[in-house]
Amino acid sequence: MANTRLHIPEEELIELYVYQKLSINTISETYNCATNTIKSRLREYNIPIRSKGESLKNNFENRLGVSLTVEKIMEKINEGMFIYEVAEFFGVNRKSITKRLKEAGIELSQHESHQKLMTENNIKQGKERWANNPTLQKKHQEKLEKINKKRSEKAQLGYEMAHLKSYGEYKKACVRLANRFYEKERPEGMQIDHKYSVHDGYLNGIPAPILSHPFNLRLLTAEENNSKGIGSIITLEELYKGAGEPWNSTIKEIKRLAKTCKNCGKEFFYTNQHKHAKFCSKPCSRRYRYKEQVANSKTVNRNCVNCGKSFLIKEIFKTATCGRVCAAKHNYRRRKETSS
Repeated sequence: MANTRLHIPEEELIELYVYQKLSINTISETYNCATNTIKSRLREYNIPIRSKGESLKNNFENRLGVSLTVEKIMEKINEGMFIYEVAEFFGVNRKSITKRLKEAGIELSQHESHQKLMTENNIKQGKERWANNPTLQKKHQEKLEKINKKRSEKAQLGYEMAHLKSYGEYKKACVRLANRFYEKERPEGMQIDHKYSVHDGYLNGIPAPILSHPFNLRLLTAEENNSKGIGSIITLEELYKGAGEPWNSTIKEIKRLAKTCKNCGKEFFYTNQHKHAKFCSKPCSRRYRYKEQVANSKTVNRNCVNCGKSFLIKEIFKTATCGRVCAAKHNYRRRKETSS
């Protein structure tokens, strides 16, 4: 049979991967082969494969057409640009700029410290573009307000939709909203408690902004909070009445139904988000799958390592002896050989 192994010269691969910093996917498309083939050739030629972070950085810079260094970012900042203006200049996300600056140990605020830096630079350069230009200041302030409004709306939408996601997301949203009301006034050692609990709120599909309404919040000690558990001390109707919301129109339809566990036969409850659940717990799931593996395994003849007698056994088991007596003798012999 002819050898169909793809040959890629080492010099070409070094030129493309190391010097031109092309991705493995791009090189594989060039040679019309699989990405694993390129990885194999890189290992053969002892060329270090880049990490995922390095690959993303190179792809980003290739797309940008310029290496986005901290020096270039600071150059624009020193000219009097804000971070979002630098991001717009390079055509990237604002987080990409802040991430590069943080990696270099540089932290700039979009408010006082950054504004002071801009004012100082403009005065030093003899410019009045920012320091004495009310029109430009107003334009910048409007832009900042627009950005902050957009971010607030996005965050609020996330809070309102959290009850449609996982319990973890819902709990996180409820805690963040609750922290807004007790951020400065919370005494040391006190914890925020929801009168109508987060657990019950998720089961009944109550939006996080309603569950974390000030009416439903109180401060407890850690001991009192732990003793309360996941139960609620007020009813659902009382929660909506205290929050000033029409409770019939906002509750998500969550059906809490019962099923029988396929492994132990025990009845368990599930919500419509977990309608495909078959087991009451993860241990039951593992036990059932193990039983399935045993049932589907072949039955084979195996010779006892002690007496040589043939016995039937499932292929999945590693048993080497025909019974307990032979197993004891075999284990005794092994221990004796190991100790000598």
